[in-house]
Amino acid sequence: MNSVTNCFSVQITKTDKHCPAGEKAGSKYIQEGRIPVLSCEGACIRGEIARLAAHLVAKEEPFRRGCHGELLTVPGSALAQWMKSAEKVVLIDGCFLHCHGRVLENMLGEAQLAQFDAHSYYRKYNENFDIDEVPEAERRAAARLVADAVLTELRKTTSRPVPAGTGCGAAAAKGKGTGCGCS
Repeated sequence: MNSVTNCFSVQITKTDKHCPAGEKAGSKYIQEGRIPVLSCEGACIRGEIARLAAHLVAKEEPFRRGCHGELLTVPGSALAQWMKSAEKVVLIDGCFLHCHGRVLENMLGEAQLAQFDAHSYYRKYNENFDIDEVPEAERRAAARLVADAVLTELRKTTSRPVPAGTGCGAAAAKGKGTGCGCS
């Protein structure tokens, strides 16, 4: 009789290669104590908005953009070591599937992962898949709304100061709440 499990594994071919830029950045971010920001990288509009929001969050102090590719497939790299050893890892998931969140909660642990559900900010795109179905200005506005909400929530919950950046907190100020689903 087969036992049912709620986890599965994926086999990844090892590599002896390293990204020179990633090695330099990972070492620097470890030394500076930066907080990694990862996102959904899905091909649909929801993944694109989450990705754009992660870029916006990573421009603020003390955050920097992490590479999920290296984290998952090059475990000995400096970027992977940075993300695994960071006090917190910020993740912006793009939709209800929480693909990255489901991987990272088992890899990093729930206490280390600050997971945000960006989907509540663009439910109106549920019927869209292609990125180009939503005008670029609208994609960027949705990403800014998500980034502002994530930064607002991080200011409340992180042990390190997160300075108020340009436009951050606008979602809460407009009465939209954070809706981040931060855990």
